[in-house]
Amino acid sequence: MNIYDYMDQYGCYSFEEKPINEVDCVIFSFLSYADFDHIVENKKISLKDVGRMHLGLHKKGEKNVMAVREATKMLTYMKDTKRYRDCSLFHYVYESTKDYQFSAISIEYQKNRVFVSYEGTDQMISGWKENFLLSYSFPTITHTRAIEYLNRFYTFSMKKLIVGGHSKGGNLALVASMCCNSFARSHIKMVYNMDGPGLLDKEFRSKRFRRILPKYKQIIPEDSIVGIMLYSSNVEVIHSKATGILSHNVAYWEVEKDHFKKDRLSSFSKELKKGLLGYLDTHTPDELKTVIFNLDKVCQKAGVSNLNEFKTDTHKIIDFIKACSCLNIESRNMLYDLLNIVIKALGDSKHRDFVEFVKKFKLDI
Repeated sequence: MNIYDYMDQYGCYSFEEKPINEVDCVIFSFLSYADFDHIVENKKISLKDVGRMHLGLHKKGEKNVMAVREATKMLTYMKDTKRYRDCSLFHYVYESTKDYQFSAISIEYQKNRVFVSYEGTDQMISGWKENFLLSYSFPTITHTRAIEYLNRFYTFSMKKLIVGGHSKGGNLALVASMCCNSFARSHIKMVYNMDGPGLLDKEFRSKRFRRILPKYKQIIPEDSIVGIMLYSSNVEVIHSKATGILSHNVAYWEVEKDHFKKDRLSSFSKELKKGLLGYLDTHTPDELKTVIFNLDKVCQKAGVSNLNEFKTDTHKIIDFIKACSCLNIESRNMLYDLLNIVIKALGDSKHRDFVEFVKKFKLDI
């Protein structure tokens, strides 16, 4: 069953009757994608009332990115269930500039027990690009905002916290829990990273990470693309009914009773993780910053909106290679190296085709 089936089965139980579990934590993590502006403001409001007001402000069929649509659907499911309807939502923060986007919300699911949910990225290439930013920069602006959120609202609170998020939000949950002050950190009982990137090598080996590690859990689907980025520990691989970038959507994650069905990392994700870590280790932060800038430029020119297109549409590989002609040789080859890692992870036949395409256009790799 999926998370909606889970809500059908467990929605009749309160959190006192059946304690919070990893499926609830995924649902709360994904809920932060919903737009709560003008709904959750200065005081606590029940999830039931939030759901009703949200439906009034956001019409059905409204065009939104995938994660926002899914979160809206979840909210609609949750608002009338015994399990979720009396949860209180509060401390909603949303900030968006040309340089960063940050959002977080607190969900009190039992008295003095709060889930702090950090929003992730909700676009495909742009989201992957933002996740790639984590590969050369620490702390980022959103890291700082996430840390400030815990310090501001929970330094002097006596509430017990679970901190989590999906995609970039999972990384924010981890970093905020590592780096917040000791008073806020003492309230944290568990930290969930739902298919979000891990840490740079330096932070992965740090005392701050080791300190939070006993409370930390990362959940990724077997065909993960985002969650395998950077260095991680305490990883639980679960089964998804989708592959590639679609497996990033928690709606496809398979549930067994009150937990996710365990699985093994696919050969694609293993190869991609190995290749990306090697790529990061052989390039300087300045080089990686250039790669991200050029990746965005080339993808726009080639009409590539998500990495899964390389897996399903061979012509997108050709379009990407052609679009690279606008770059100098050094920049072009750094992008080819990155694309080569992605294509190689897709299998031998796709990789052979890629090498032939590059030779055809008389380009170096």
